[in-house]
Amino acid sequence: MLNIVKDPEKEKQHMAAVKAWQTIRIKRIEKIKSENESIDDYNFSRDLRSVAYGEYKINPPLIKPSKLTYVEKGGVGKELSDGWALNYAVGCTHACRFCYVDSIHKRYDSKRIGRGVNRSWGDYFYTPINIDYAIEKTNWSRWSGVEVMISSMHDPYLPQLYNTTRKIITKALENGVKLCVQTRSPLVKRDFDIYEKYKDQVRIQVSVATMNAELARFIEPRVSPPEERINIIRNAKSRGLKAGIIIAPVMPPLKIRPDVTQDMEEIIRAISDIKPDFIYGETIHARGSNIKEIESLLGEQLYLNGFDRPVEQHFYSLLKKYGLDGIWWREHKYN
Repeated sequence: MLNIVKDPEKEKQHMAAVKAWQTIRIKRIEKIKSENESIDDYNFSRDLRSVAYGEYKINPPLIKPSKLTYVEKGGVGKELSDGWALNYAVGCTHACRFCYVDSIHKRYDSKRIGRGVNRSWGDYFYTPINIDYAIEKTNWSRWSGVEVMISSMHDPYLPQLYNTTRKIITKALENGVKLCVQTRSPLVKRDFDIYEKYKDQVRIQVSVATMNAELARFIEPRVSPPEERINIIRNAKSRGLKAGIIIAPVMPPLKIRPDVTQDMEEIIRAISDIKPDFIYGETIHARGSNIKEIESLLGEQLYLNGFDRPVEQHFYSLLKKYGLDGIWWREHKYN
């Protein structure tokens, strides 16, 4: 079990964040009432029929700057690109409750997209009406030899995006762009025929937060089971593709899954025979209202104070035990 040492000051910060989230939620409900909209539309439902779809106009080029890169390249220290990303949807129907992207859309996109982004995360999804034009007007050769992440704000292999994604990767790879393909969807396997032609330009990555099926259903309600995602890596490696995994977000001890170390070991044991080319790990981080939403969902408080460091130590110990190497992404530098 983990030995978590709590910091009283950080505990105060957490409670302040919780209070702020409650205030924001109350104001949001009042706004909905004043606009004569249904509050039920803003409560999450696992049923895909609850998703509101729409369209928007996207400006080329499709490749935009991203902070999900090395510190040396001006990023946050995550080895996911050379500082560029491809995003071509607003929303993500996977509806992962820990996702940080919802807070970005709610803060910056309500004027551009409309009030639909105020719905619960996972229950709004907008695609570009002019995507073919944007693909054509993107000067793909400008990023020849540069690694671009696809995608950082939605899964590129949502069923609604599959045809668009195939067009984009074809254009990008033909023009020498390198791709870090980040997905939770088995649909990525349909494009292995393209990726095989450009093996030196591609790496496939999945993320797995837990092997506990019950917890996964809560925090990733519309995502394929963890075993299916691990099988994506296995299939990719069998076809000579570079493939990796992000073990994240690692959740603190919960009633539904009390033993963090055991859960993490189950993931690492499951990938030990595959030997992924890349293994990353990180704990859940507070972004927007994600922590409070998970706490409401699970009916208990998430104790993150002092959690990151001991999990990092177990991560490296378990990798060593199974003969693997990896990198832990810290939320903050330790003293």
